[in-house]
Amino acid sequence: MNIHREENLVTAPLLADYQLESWLHASHSQLSHASTQETDWQQLTQYAAYHVINEWYSLPAKLRTQQKLNELFERRWTNKVHVFSSPEFYRDVKRIVTAHLFGFLSDTNKLETPLMLFENMNVYVKELDIRLSMIIQVMEPSERSFHIHKYVMNPCQAALELFTHMSVIFCYEAFGQLPEQLYIYRLMSGERQSLAARDYNLSQSMDYLRLVKEVYMESRSCSCCSPAASSGRIIM
Repeated sequence: MNIHREENLVTAPLLADYQLESWLHASHSQLSHASTQETDWQQLTQYAAYHVINEWYSLPAKLRTQQKLNELFERRWTNKVHVFSSPEFYRDVKRIVTAHLFGFLSDTNKLETPLMLFENMNVYVKELDIRLSMIIQVMEPSERSFHIHKYVMNPCQAALELFTHMSVIFCYEAFGQLPEQLYIYRLMSGERQSLAARDYNLSQSMDYLRLVKEVYMESRSCSCCSPAASSGRIIM
């Protein structure tokens, strides 16, 4: 593995998935004129869902029931009703996300013990001279390698592309192989998306992340570069 190259992990620029996702989301929100309130309720909902997923897979398989998931979600659910557009919407989001989450997790019942569960890992990518940090939400063993599962709220297309390309590079550098499948679950809409290994191209992913690095680092170092001004170079 390429994870413990201390000298490179200290000196090379860091690109973390959650930072890049926030940056892309801010760019998308400015372009679509989304409100700060909309961002806040989605973050709170996502926070609750992630804790529930983590606790779900920590339970014995026989205890993974609809009632138990409802209990877990109730314990993690926010009481900040004012962040939502109305009390009705607050209740609707809770009901919708709970239902979709149980549907997603029930379909993966064969997955008793994930290889990784919300683990944050770092690798050094020599070709790009960057430290790449990624949170592996759920890694499932497969016949040929492994599957990566990611749960999201309502991501823009650029965020999905970022996840795909980062996963390809990260897994190649960290584990020496590509994931067999990437699964994306949208908590609000209930949509599911899967990408097979044959759809990946390591060279294209390197080119994509090289561009992301360039624009992201430029936006951080130049006060005149707003997220919206630079986002057009990535959201293609």
